[in-house]
Amino acid sequence: MKRLGLGMLLLGWLYGVPFLLIVGLIRRTSSPYLDTRAQAQAFGATTDTILTTALVLNLALPAAGMLLAWLISDRYWIRHFVGALVGAALIYCAVAIAGQAATTPLIGWTPTDNEPEPRVTRCIPTSGGRSCPGG
Repeated sequence: MKRLGLGMLLLGWLYGVPFLLIVGLIRRTSSPYLDTRAQAQAFGATTDTILTTALVLNLALPAAGMLLAWLISDRYWIRHFVGALVGAALIYCAVAIAGQAATTPLIGWTPTDNEPEPRVTRCIPTSGGRSCPGG
């Protein structure tokens, strides 16, 4: 019975955490059209909660599994949960690298108006007696 509980804990980590991470990342990269600023803030807060929960569970579930396996002296499950903790560490490193890369500005990039100035290549006369600039 104890082994079944440890297996369910590992499966919860193996399938639940990636599901939450995928849902959170899809929400983070989507551009929902919401009516009010409050709705947009609520959407962002929910997305942050999903991602934070996924990252906390990514560490808590393998640690709890390893502790329970250690308490019942089951080497088979200790090895599995140590591997899960190594996987969690790799995910944290990937998230840290991606977060750093997302906030690093591009070389030579300045945050100016995204709309370029229109180039005037020829004069188009308008009605009302106005002439083209410069003759």
